[in-house]
Amino acid sequence: MIRVLLSGLRATLARLLATGLAVALSVGFVVATLTLSATFTRTTADSLAASMAKAEVSVTPEATMVATSDPRHSTDVLLDLLPAVQAVPGVAGADVDRLAYVDLRFGETRSVAQLSVVLDDSVRWQTLASGRWPQSVTEATLDQPAAESIGLSEGDTVTVAAVGSGVSASTVTVVGITAPQVAGVDTGAPTLLMPAEALADPALFALSTSILVAGVPGTDTAADADALAAAVSTAVAGASGVVVQTRAEAVGDQTAQLSGSATVLTSILLAFATIALFVAAIVIANTFQVLVSQRTRELALLRCVGASAGQVRRLVLGEALLLGVGASVLGVGIGLAGATVLAEVSRDSASGLHLGQLVIDPALLAIGFGVGVLLTLVSALGPAHRATRVRPIAALRSVSAGAGMRRGLIGFALAIVLVAGGGAGLYLGATRSGLALAVVSGVVSFLGILLASALFIPWIVRTAGAIIGWTSAPARLAALNATRNPARTASTAAALLVGVTLVTMMVVGVTSVRVSIGERIDLKRPVDLTVQSADPAGLSPEQESGITDMTDVAGSTSVDSARVTITAGSAAPVILGARGLDPARAQHVARSTVVVPQNGQLLLNPADAGALHDGDQVTVSGDAGSADLTVALEETAPRKQATLTKTDLLGLVATPVIRQVQLRLNDEITSSQVQQLSTDILSVSDQFTVGGGAPERTYYEQLLDVMLLIVLALLTMAVVIACVGVANTMALSVFERRRESALLRALGLTRGQLRRMLGIEATLITVVAAACGIGLGVLYAWAGLSAVSLQAQKLGLTVHLPWPQLGLVLLGALVAGLIATIVPASGAARRSPVEGLMHE
Repeated sequence: MIRVLLSGLRATLARLLATGLAVALSVGFVVATLTLSATFTRTTADSLAASMAKAEVSVTPEATMVATSDPRHSTDVLLDLLPAVQAVPGVAGADVDRLAYVDLRFGETRSVAQLSVVLDDSVRWQTLASGRWPQSVTEATLDQPAAESIGLSEGDTVTVAAVGSGVSASTVTVVGITAPQVAGVDTGAPTLLMPAEALADPALFALSTSILVAGVPGTDTAADADALAAAVSTAVAGASGVVVQTRAEAVGDQTAQLSGSATVLTSILLAFATIALFVAAIVIANTFQVLVSQRTRELALLRCVGASAGQVRRLVLGEALLLGVGASVLGVGIGLAGATVLAEVSRDSASGLHLGQLVIDPALLAIGFGVGVLLTLVSALGPAHRATRVRPIAALRSVSAGAGMRRGLIGFALAIVLVAGGGAGLYLGATRSGLALAVVSGVVSFLGILLASALFIPWIVRTAGAIIGWTSAPARLAALNATRNPARTASTAAALLVGVTLVTMMVVGVTSVRVSIGERIDLKRPVDLTVQSADPAGLSPEQESGITDMTDVAGSTSVDSARVTITAGSAAPVILGARGLDPARAQHVARSTVVVPQNGQLLLNPADAGALHDGDQVTVSGDAGSADLTVALEETAPRKQATLTKTDLLGLVATPVIRQVQLRLNDEITSSQVQQLSTDILSVSDQFTVGGGAPERTYYEQLLDVMLLIVLALLTMAVVIACVGVANTMALSVFERRRESALLRALGLTRGQLRRMLGIEATLITVVAAACGIGLGVLYAWAGLSAVSLQAQKLGLTVHLPWPQLGLVLLGALVAGLIATIVPASGAARRSPVEGLMHE
């Protein structure tokens, strides 16, 4: 049987290549995910170990102590403990590592920087690339990546101040450049090192993160570290809320904490890998089912000459085993290559994650290899079992075996139960229960739909074929061929149905969240950017024009400011700040409907109205005159200010100042462009502050766009495998119908018509699968959004269909169907009718 196995494998090798590719891609996904996860864990450990390169012991505060401490109003425990630690026998040196965040300004560049202390030389782990260490509070070092990015060098001066407040500003000279840190998680913020005295200012909100303790030379063993840790523990025994650990213990605990996020990420990636494996399983099962069907006479002949049913079953499984081994080896190579590329990209990119040397763990490679082999074997079990169910004599007579009425009824009944139960749970989860029930019910109902696809997919394909069948003879033939084997058509479409459903669900879901959040931000903060001046003289005309002429500004309006006196009848006059708006321009700049005053109207917040009501008449006066205006109360009006039109304000005040400019930005502006525009505006004057809804809206838009891009990239593997399955099924189908194609050619069908027939056949299957997947994806997206809205009512999520993206999905399915037939159609068209009729 081994010779039969090898000869059969040689005969079907070309027809198994596409299936092997599907297995290899799935295994590559798994191997790359596991390898990158292990690399991240090792990189994290190496990064943490580097920060304790000279220290054997660390003393750190407990997490609850850090969360509840305020350095401006409480004693720093670690600073108090430092003398006691330094006095411990066997301690060569110790110092407190402290951290604060400051505003860093160099020329027109502003950024938030991390400020740390220059540690004692005995525990200092940073190294200098050039220059020297700072020796006073007016000197600092800067990390090399930040220096290169900002354009700073030794001798340059920078301004450092407390974050957001501008207080405690000081001018600091950069006297040294520190070498880049080892690979690991990087905040991306510039890092300044200064003497400990520089962090003593309470306004900086500095936190002590640890005491690093170095032992005397010659005490480098684990036993020495344990003894030193015990001595330090005794010295700090009177303090509560601190933890003493050796270097190995500290690195292990912190690595476990940081790797927790990596574990979650790995689990998510493996979930997508499972989807790819599931799609690959469908492709493998379909391929072996077709191959077994094509070799029915061959396998029956083996039974007739003495082979047992078990030997035939093992023959099919042996082919699957060899295929799985070869494809899994290739998949391991693909996974390692992909992981290597991604690790290199992380080192060269501006992201906060810089992976170190790739960790190649044989155990992880074995897991990926085993998954591929097991997947192939399990997927081939069904076809292997069915290969022995047909009696040899019936197979030799080419009598079609029954489809198995009992098995079909059981499958249909199970599909009905899963769809009905899952659908009911999905509706309840979307409208009453919440996300957990919706997710579980969605999975159950989708499994039912996959089981039922053998019924509805062929019917839809037949209907679509009937619609296009009148166009030409190739179209009529394609429609008939596409439904000749309903089970094969359904299994081919099922793989693509999974991928398209998930892609559509994510596209619709993320787009809906993106639009819904944007709409809520626009309602709350309708103006993209507001530029407010603290200068009593307001913005000058030059400053206003300089801002409004900046790139990405699509529209603007200025807000005049003055002080007015409001008198209502016999009540005491009230002095309020007044804002003068141009109603039309203010509405044009806003992204949602805003309440603006009309001529003769005074807009007030109800909290400032006192005894005034809507429609009351008041006298408003300024240094240039007075006027009777009608009160309008509005909850969204600014507090402690009266709002009126510019025309009315100019009649009351001779020279109002421009205190604010409102900007509408281009619709396609990105988060980074908004940040750059804000920086450019702030560089015009130190008196400016920038607000508005654009930073928040574009931040969420960018975050969701990146999330969608990542998810689609991960789902692409499943879609690619599904397309490989379509191409494979078409190739097997064309091989199976060689005599039929040759007969059609002999009856007058041209090569071009044969190609079109096969192209239409594949396109019918892929387009129907894509259309069904889009419908299901929209349904599941609605259920998910509704369930999330139940648990997070403030979001107010509504479904928004991204028609262009959905159109691209459908177009992609059309193109995939056409591409799937290029190779098999070309081979069928090149073969002469005589050659084709010679085959059995």
